Amino acid sequence: MEPERRWLRLRYIAGVMVMFASLLFSLAASKSGDSPTVQDLYESLESRMGYWLILGNTRHCGLYRKGQISPFPIAKAQRAMEEKMYMRLNLKPGSKVLDAGAGSGFVAIYMARKGLSVQAVDITPHHLADAKKNVKKHHLEDKITVDYGDYHDLDALPDASFDGIYTMETFVHADDPAKVLNNFYRLLKPGGVIVFHEADVVRLSEKFHHIMRLSHCQNTLKQGGYEKLIKDAGFINFTLEDLTEEVLPLWRFFGILGYLPYQLFKLLGIQDRFINVMAGVESWMNWGDGRYISVRAVKA
Repeated sequence: MEPERRWLRLRYIAGVMVMFASLLFSLAASKSGDSPTVQDLYESLESRMGYWLILGNTRHCGLYRKGQISPFPIAKAQRAMEEKMYMRLNLKPGSKVLDAGAGSGFVAIYMARKGLSVQAVDITPHHLADAKKNVKKHHLEDKITVDYGDYHDLDALPDASFDGIYTMETFVHADDPAKVLNNFYRLLKPGGVIVFHEADVVRLSEKFHHIMRLSHCQNTLKQGGYEKLIKDAGFINFTLEDLTEEVLPLWRFFGILGYLPYQLFKLLGIQDRFINVMAGVESWMNWGDGRYISVRAVKA
């Protein structure tokens, strides 16, 4: 009887674990449907857990040496990406910049520590709360202002009021990229700079388009699209750096970490409810369909 009781206990434990996993999956899964908003995406428990557990609540990639395998330490690589942004802006201390889509405020904090004055805007409530808390924690209230702001509509901000504007993986969420660029052009002083660290598309497969829609990046520009759009808005001195291989270690980690859960979700037919897991795995498995780029231009 002892082996039978042991087997019953194992079945009971396994059943409890399955029930717990099912509950966790149901809680974490996105409920935003087929066309989520940006707020839906970032407010989901899956997103919050992932950014907190893996990325330290910082909402952007890390920058690594070409050929590096290990993604660790992730925080060091994220600071390297922020340094890359700062160097691309190439602004003097005291310059005023707009962080368009500030997330939890860590990029703005880095820029402020470098001597820039930052106006940070975002449209997601918990991002704004996190950013304000982080700015206060680092005693940078005199260098950083955090407010609600949609980069499609920045009429509250005066013309020619910024020396620089940047986006760190947020321009991909634009519903109307041309309108956003026209807003940025109006807000910049003559000679002011824009720098975007973003993705563009090399090969737009059906699967890739599906992932882009679920992650509210359906207007991600095709290769060559940034140069045309930015020049059409009136900017000059366009430059582009391809950083794809320098972000690979983190995306490889995403792919490996999420591979088995993703296969389970696919088996259960619920993979679309775990947008970040799907995007991480599919991007790694189809590396080369997109690029990670840094673009820079100047207002004439």
